[in-house]
Amino acid sequence: MWEADQNMRKTPVNETHVTVTNAARAAANVKTSLDATAAAIPGLMRPHPATSRSIRGHRTVPRDFIRSMISVVDQSELLQSAGTFDTSEATAALQFEAAFRSVVDEVARLLASLTYTIDAKLAAVAAKALQTYAVAKGVARDPRNRKLTLPLRQLQRDLGRKGPRKKKK
Repeated sequence: MWEADQNMRKTPVNETHVTVTNAARAAANVKTSLDATAAAIPGLMRPHPATSRSIRGHRTVPRDFIRSMISVVDQSELLQSAGTFDTSEATAALQFEAAFRSVVDEVARLLASLTYTIDAKLAAVAAKALQTYAVAKGVARDPRNRKLTLPLRQLQRDLGRKGPRKKKK
C-alpha cells in the first residue's frame, strides 16, 4: 500500500493486517484446482530455454510423416536395430496429442475469457475513475474546494497523461 507525502512522492504505508478479499480467495481456489489439474497430466513439462528452440523446430514435422515412420520402422528389422526411433514412444506421443489437444483448446478459451474479464472489470472502473476525475477538476475550480488541489495533482501524476488528447486529422 502506498500514500503520497507532501512532496508528491509515493511512500509505503505500514500495514498491520492483510485483508483477504473474495477475489483473492477465488483466485487461490482456482490456483489449487490448476495445480491439481497439472498434476493429473502425465509427463507434463515446463518450457526450458535449453530445449525450447529444438522443440519449436521439430514441431513443424507433419504428423503423417511420424505415422509413416512408425509403419516403416515396424516393418524393417534394420531400422529397428539402428535404435534411433522408438515406435512405441512415437505412438504414445501421437495418442497424447490426440487426447490433450482439445484440453489445450479449452485452456486457451479459459485464458482468453479470464483475460477479457479482468480487462472488462478494469475498463469499467477506469471509465468511472476518469469521469470522477473530470468532475473533481471542475469542482476544484471553486475557491471553496481548494482542498482538492493536492489530491488532483497526485491523480494527474498517477494518470501519467500530459495535457489533452490531440485530435486526429
